[in-house]
Amino acid sequence: MFNYIWHNNCYKNNKSMANILIVEDDRDMCNVISDILKEEGYMVDRVYAAESVTKKIKRKKYDLMILDYKLPGSSGLTVLEEAKQIRPKLRVMMISAYGNEYVKAKAKELGSVNFLDKPFDLKKLVRNVKKILANKKR
Repeated sequence: MFNYIWHNNCYKNNKSMANILIVEDDRDMCNVISDILKEEGYMVDRVYAAESVTKKIKRKKYDLMILDYKLPGSSGLTVLEEAKQIRPKLRVMMISAYGNEYVKAKAKELGSVNFLDKPFDLKKLVRNVKKILANKKR
């Protein structure tokens, strides 16, 4: 029954089941974002460490990557740069509680299309995801 409701909701909202990768070391935060986006009808994968990102994006084409800036052992900016080398058209939304002006400018320079400061409202996150995916260049 859940699958029927979920699929029915996707068709009802006319969503194209976009693939989203969440890169966030805070598992609780990652799971909350994932659950919200799944409820919105998106297909979501999660990784909790920077070293898992390259393998994931080589195997699967994502429409959007939501990427935390501060990750254990690596910077989100480094992950962003590496991801864009593998998939230049990948859209990336950065999230962080440490997003000073330098970090935001560097993220934009490296190809991030959006930057949300933590803590953020989940409704704002969803609005931004929808906006980014709606502006997809085909």
